[in-house]
Amino acid sequence: MEIARTVLAALTCLLLLVAALNKVTGQQSMHDMASHLGIAWPRYRAIGVLELAAVAGIVIGLWWTALGVAAGAGVVLLMVGAVVVHARVKDPLGAMVPALALLVLAAGYTVTSLL
Repeated sequence: MEIARTVLAALTCLLLLVAALNKVTGQQSMHDMASHLGIAWPRYRAIGVLELAAVAGIVIGLWWTALGVAAGAGVVLLMVGAVVVHARVKDPLGAMVPALALLVLAAGYTVTSLL
């Protein structure tokens, strides 16, 4: 189970890190996405900061399980919110795939951390 947890943590962190860095560094595509979703840019960038914190929490969670579980659960909640926001603006399913993938990976990591 430890191998599964580590692999899920690595995949979650990789995808989350890419998304977070794009937001935090202010990539134009992220400005466009924030506008499309109706989220003010400072709030959208703050989501990136939360994603970076989640990456750190998941990595540290490989040694301190309680922190990893909290970070993983936080990512699950964040991605549920992302899917809801995409649905609210009537995005197609394809636009939700990154959030859905992170949701599944983070849920898997969180569950395997609890076992």
